[in-house]
Amino acid sequence: MRILIQFFLSMLATYGFTIYFKLPKKVRLVTSALSGFIWIIYELLFDLSENYIVSFLISSFLIGIFSETFAIHFKKPATVFTLPCLIPLVPGAGMYYIMYYFIESNYILMREQVIKTTLTTSALALGIVLSQGLVRIIREVIKSMKDKKR
Repeated sequence: MRILIQFFLSMLATYGFTIYFKLPKKVRLVTSALSGFIWIIYELLFDLSENYIVSFLISSFLIGIFSETFAIHFKKPATVFTLPCLIPLVPGAGMYYIMYYFIESNYILMREQVIKTTLTTSALALGIVLSQGLVRIIREVIKSMKDKKR
């Protein structure tokens, strides 16, 4: 039941951002559903591994793969799908706690939170970059195979 609630909350949050970003109406629901699905994947990966960096890396990698696939299918840029799907994963709480610990002059906890937030955002970025690189390599291989047949 918890997973289903998280799925719908993630979907709802992402749908709000699709409206804010003025995405085309025909991709809003798909993007929101993808975001909910990715959030569930993140939660399951974190429950299994208890490693947030790996969970974020794999989740963002999947966002990149699905975004590139949906971009081809819907004939839209991949960023239309990528950016809204990252919304639930962005470590906003981490940024809040960095500022909170800074104001409270608790520099030890602030430093730990800076490291955790930096690693999290780096994992998100790396996952997107790796997935898009992989998709481009696959496209080039397919293109060269088609050229050889001609």
